Amino acid sequence: MRLLVCSIVIGAVLPVASAQTSVQTPPPVLSAADAAQHVGENRTVCGQIVNEYTSASSHGTPTFIDLDQPYPHSIFDLVIWGDNKETVGAFPKSGKVCASGKITLFRGRPEILLSDWHSWYIPEPQTRASVP
Repeated sequence: MRLLVCSIVIGAVLPVASAQTSVQTPPPVLSAADAAQHVGENRTVCGQIVNEYTSASSHGTPTFIDLDQPYPHSIFDLVIWGDNKETVGAFPKSGKVCASGKITLFRGRPEILLSDWHSWYIPEPQTRASVP
């Protein structure tokens, strides 16, 4: 009888305990080249800033930031609309950057629209282990 009661208790408690201890790992960060395979998904994309262009004559005054490959051969863009420039903050002109948001397509190129300073970050520099 004791064995039956213990089995029932363990069977009822074990799934709850394992559900509480399981940790959701975030999806891996994407490279600019891989972003096109994830259109429609909310993801983080990282790459090297290679070009920035603000279209002052276009409606909304968008700024396009090319990652890894410059226009006209760009493979991924970050877009900051003029109305969002203040909330996006001081965006770097060069270096590596990561942006999170929904990946969409514009004229066949994947992009993420940046709306505020929470949507991007500069990744920590990777340091090499010293050689003894």
